[in-house]
Amino acid sequence: MKPLVVFTYDFPHKKTQDVLLTLYGLGYPVGWVIAAPWKKLDIPPSAVRVKVKHEVLFHPKQLAERLGAEYIAISHNSEELQELLARIEPELGVIAGARILKKPVIQAFSIGIINLHPGLIPEVRGLDAMQWAIYQDLPLGVTAHLIDHRVDAGRNLIKKRISVYEDDTLFDVSERLCEHQLLVLSDGIERARKELWEELTPSSLHKANSKMPAELERQIPVLFEEYRKRWARKQAEAS
Repeated sequence: MKPLVVFTYDFPHKKTQDVLLTLYGLGYPVGWVIAAPWKKLDIPPSAVRVKVKHEVLFHPKQLAERLGAEYIAISHNSEELQELLARIEPELGVIAGARILKKPVIQAFSIGIINLHPGLIPEVRGLDAMQWAIYQDLPLGVTAHLIDHRVDAGRNLIKKRISVYEDDTLFDVSERLCEHQLLVLSDGIERARKELWEELTPSSLHKANSKMPAELERQIPVLFEEYRKRWARKQAEAS
């Protein structure tokens, strides 16, 4: 099995850091870290903050050096990257930070590219997965899947619900979703290598969510008060 190709951002980023460190801790060799430059996105800021503001972050180039990986700062959908992938003939990639990858990049991998999504696919796709799950009263969880040209689709490798407790805050469940993405990473890699996946057909996919509108997002803290009690009770009854 060839070393992994990891897609990251070319600046300090929490998920980028967490995925690279987890791969190192699990002993998976990383051959290439492909780092996309910063880009201003046309997405409005969140109306409600649900994530911790992290301040101790390594630059991914530092981590790549410790991993013994080649660090390449380049746009993820550029012709230059496609030429590089054609030369190295990669088998498996992992997304630790990326925008939408296009078909020529995805198809360059003989197995595919794993994405870690903070929602249960196909029920919760797209942006603000935690907020939409709470708003729609759906269970919270994570999915490791091999991507295709669609948003949060492709081939599911593993889905895992997270625990919800009655004394949780939005920050608790947000961090737990981040942690569980790392917990399913190893199983996702092994299942991809063994071709153990579930194909997601168009008919099975729910509509991909866009950025939650501010007027709905402001309702989430109030909705979460009942949500956590309801799902903590269901969890206790099922155990």
